[in-house]
Amino acid sequence: MSHTTNIIDEYFDTQFEQKLASTNPNELIVAYDGVLNSETISKLESEIEGKILEKNLPKTVVRKVFFICVETLQNMLIHGFKDDNGAQHNYIILSVTPTHIILKTANLVGNNAVPKLSNDIEKINSFDEPSKLKEFYLEHLENNELSEKGGAGLGFITIAMKSGNKLGVQFNSLNDKFSHFSVEAKVNVE
Repeated sequence: MSHTTNIIDEYFDTQFEQKLASTNPNELIVAYDGVLNSETISKLESEIEGKILEKNLPKTVVRKVFFICVETLQNMLIHGFKDDNGAQHNYIILSVTPTHIILKTANLVGNNAVPKLSNDIEKINSFDEPSKLKEFYLEHLENNELSEKGGAGLGFITIAMKSGNKLGVQFNSLNDKFSHFSVEAKVNVE
């Protein structure tokens, strides 16, 4: 394992531990820090679904949260970058407060992808009316081609539409090639 990979591992572990420590243990639903693959995602989806249902939330809230979790996990698996040793770095923390269900995620991203991601999310967050965001989604769906990884750039738009709130994002450069990319999505409980 290279020195760079160790630094990235340590940074992700530290960020995960800090976010976990700042989450009220009584509000925590699911926390996972590790390798994502199809099997892990399937297990996480089952765990998330079961634990959200235990909270006795309105069905519309449960559906929104589950959709956002599935979309986010798939995005992290498919679009998350791999370090120089071929490892992906990611984590997910799902919690519930009296007013929101909060999904905090992070994955590795190439520094060359940061400007586009930042601009895309800034554009998504610029819409104050859900109808305008839906128009943007439909235009985007109609006009965009698939990326090399098979996406049409709709993931963050659909997450924002389902959540009904602005996405919180942060990029922290780790070295000259990679950044830590964190996203926070909130769904109103009511």
